[in-house]
Amino acid sequence: MEDQYFTPPPVPQPEIKEDIPPMKPNNWLWQSIVVTVLCCMPFGLAGIVYAAKVDALYFGGRYREAEAAARTARLWTLVARVIGFLGIILWAIVLSTGGMSTYMEKIIENGASGYNF
Repeated sequence: MEDQYFTPPPVPQPEIKEDIPPMKPNNWLWQSIVVTVLCCMPFGLAGIVYAAKVDALYFGGRYREAEAAARTARLWTLVARVIGFLGIILWAIVLSTGGMSTYMEKIIENGASGYNF
C-alpha cells in the first residue's frame, strides 16, 4: 500500500533560454532628412546613409553594428545641424552689418555679373 501513494520526483525540464535582443537604437532618419533639406546637404546625406543602415542591421541580428551606425548617423546629423546654424548666424551677421553690399560691389568691380561668378 505504500507504493500506491508514492509520487515520482519531477523530471527536470531543460532550461529554455529566451534570447531577448537589446532595444532598437534610434535611427535618426527623419532628423537627418530635415537637416539635409534645411541646413547642410553633404553632412545630412551622410547622416541619411548611416540612418538607413540601422534598421537593416538590427533586424539582421547585428546589434552592435546597428548601434555603431546609429551613433554615426547621430554624429553626422548633429554636425550638419551645427554647421547649418553657424551658416545662418554668419549670414545674418553679414547682412546686418552691411557686408553683403560691399561683397557685391567687389564682384561687380571685377567685371562679373550676377550670372557668371
